[in-house]
Amino acid sequence: MIYLGVDGGGTKTRFLALDDRGRVVLDLTLGSSYLPAVGKEGVKALLREAVARLPEPPARAVLGLGGYGEVASWDEDYRKAVGEILPSYHLLNDVELAFLGAFGGEEGILVLGGTGSMAYGRGPLGLGRAGGFGPLFGDEGSAYWIGIRALNLASRAEDGRDPPTRLQEIPRLLGKRDLLEVLAWLEEDPALQRSRVASLAQIVDALAPQDQAARGLLEQAAQELFHLGATLVRRLGTNRMAYTGGVFQSSFVRGAFFRLALKEGIDLRSPLREAAEQAALMARLGGEAGCV
Repeated sequence: MIYLGVDGGGTKTRFLALDDRGRVVLDLTLGSSYLPAVGKEGVKALLREAVARLPEPPARAVLGLGGYGEVASWDEDYRKAVGEILPSYHLLNDVELAFLGAFGGEEGILVLGGTGSMAYGRGPLGLGRAGGFGPLFGDEGSAYWIGIRALNLASRAEDGRDPPTRLQEIPRLLGKRDLLEVLAWLEEDPALQRSRVASLAQIVDALAPQDQAARGLLEQAAQELFHLGATLVRRLGTNRMAYTGGVFQSSFVRGAFFRLALKEGIDLRSPLREAAEQAALMARLGGEAGCV
């Protein structure tokens, strides 16, 4: 039998499938599975594509999906979409899944810095979360947050409102003529807008060694991400913190984040296992996954 684990995010979704002996039979990364961006049909299309790559339909699946468990209408649409493709499944929030992988069921705080941002954890004082309010008024320190602020800094510098910065090179690096062409590119497909903005964080990181504005922006992102985690450290009474997500691939973000953790005496560690691996393991264990 095949057991499928899914780690769904705003930019990419990883599918990891195991057989009865725990051997990997599929490790596939596709696009966004974030329902508010791609819709129910987009979620179904993504699942169909992944299942079609398997040697046989999965006996069970565990899926960590962005925003699941937060808005009732989203939950209903997620369940309808998944239920049409997978016969036996268990859904949970992507950050909750990442937390389970990070600490193996023990207490701690996980800080997620991906397309969006959020902290989630458990300690002696209970369960809790911080952030995760989406791109309109949250996601501080995330790749989307970095991308939006980079474009703002570039536009201000273009106008002469702020000093010049290498962030003004963003249009050229995207193959666009100017920031107005970048704006048109971002607005042409609403389903891709969030992931396209988030992709700019990689450009900011590439420009950072030669540009103070870019470095400052990444350091601000690290501060915002650390603040999410530190808030839960105080609320939940645990000093253990882990981190995950694409934003932490930046050495500037990691360095600033590590310095803040060291200053505050936080017990900082890498996750025990990645979210997709945790999901696949839960699916293989069956009963412990709570599959329907």
